[in-house]
Amino acid sequence: MRRTTRGGNLKRGLKLVLGGAVITAAALVAGVAGAASIDWKQFQGTSITWAYDIHPYADAVVAQLPEFEKLTGIKVTPELYPDDAYWSKLTIQLTTKSPAWDVIGIGIQPAWDLTPGGSLEPLDGYIKNPKLTDSDYDYGDFFPALRKALTWKNKDGQVVAGDDGQIWAIPHGFENIQLMYRKDILAKDGLKVPETLPEMIATCTALKKAEPGVTPLVVRGVRFWSSIHTAAISIAKSYGVSDFVVKDGKLDTGLDSPQSVAFHTDYVAMIKACAPSSFANDNWYQVVDGLSSGRAVMAIDSNMFGFWNDVPGKAAASGQIAFAPPPRAPGAKSFDSNIWIWSLAMNAASQKKGAAWLFMQWATSKEVDLAGAVAGKLVNSPRASTWDNKAWIDYATKAEFNNFVPTFKTVQAQAALAFTPRYGFGEAMNAWAVSMQQMVNGAPVEPTLKALAEQIRGSL
Repeated sequence: MRRTTRGGNLKRGLKLVLGGAVITAAALVAGVAGAASIDWKQFQGTSITWAYDIHPYADAVVAQLPEFEKLTGIKVTPELYPDDAYWSKLTIQLTTKSPAWDVIGIGIQPAWDLTPGGSLEPLDGYIKNPKLTDSDYDYGDFFPALRKALTWKNKDGQVVAGDDGQIWAIPHGFENIQLMYRKDILAKDGLKVPETLPEMIATCTALKKAEPGVTPLVVRGVRFWSSIHTAAISIAKSYGVSDFVVKDGKLDTGLDSPQSVAFHTDYVAMIKACAPSSFANDNWYQVVDGLSSGRAVMAIDSNMFGFWNDVPGKAAASGQIAFAPPPRAPGAKSFDSNIWIWSLAMNAASQKKGAAWLFMQWATSKEVDLAGAVAGKLVNSPRASTWDNKAWIDYATKAEFNNFVPTFKTVQAQAALAFTPRYGFGEAMNAWAVSMQQMVNGAPVEPTLKALAEQIRGSL
């Protein structure tokens, strides 16, 4: 089994500053069992495997695993993989009904492709079972939009969103898409924060002259859906682009619409003017590295990337990364921002479902969530109680994090799931990512989008 992480800090205990006192994660997590209404030892002696992307959100849980194992007597083996490898392996594991992974990290969109085939276990029965779920767990504490997004039913092989559906995953952390920028460099060069793609192109052009040693902008560009769900889809929505639309009562794609042609024309021009030559190989790790190394002035991606790199001594740009809403279409009244929800789900083929649920419940509990947040790992907590907690707010509003909290609140007020719930999400969005690379490499926009649309229509 593979157990891989970055940073080498997963065995260190977390220390939280609460009300001026230093409290260890162990003390916080002890609260989980303090007045428990369930028997946390009911599956002791069981061993389970939890798979996740190599990610600080995973780090936040791994650092606290000794407390869970002490609480329950359940042994958890984390299997953490790089982003591209993780999603490929996840698909194979679950579609082949392998029981090797009991709990997985997943997002809404990939889950759409997995639930119609019965690969994920519905969680309603576990949440409502008083023998398995502690009365203090408080599922209603998760933000309503996140709970709603993870609830749907499968009908005739397709995903149907609605409040009458089943719960397929538990929110673990989430992201909205923002523009992150070096406030010191823009101020030094007398440049404003760009609000539209033409303004972004003009800013990049000026930066190339004023700062020849740095990259103006980093965004994801790999041939994979992850490069679409951040900057591309968020900005595309402000142009009026829809991945899917209903025409004459039938599902169709909107990727060859006039609005899509306008967006892609501007977006491709932005990539050519702003992004590094490595664009086609850049995933979120490279975006983070661009910010942390000081090589990039701006990035459009998940907002916590800037937060992590503002930690004092963490990176060359520590304390200098500020936040803004993502760019929008010229003439658009406002911006759009997609949300991504890292969630924990249960493999339907798991042979240890009871122990798996106790781990999922513990890992998404108020106490573990707060510990991960104040440790600077689980930055965008999905629980309202964390955002009401003084320890987290005091930490997140420190001077070095600039305008992180107010920008989060501004963007989150308008952030929404930008994709249409449907089976076949991965195939269609991977094709979109490939077409994006082709256009950046010189393929004409309109014919490329028409070919993309026909390819997607063929799979509907």
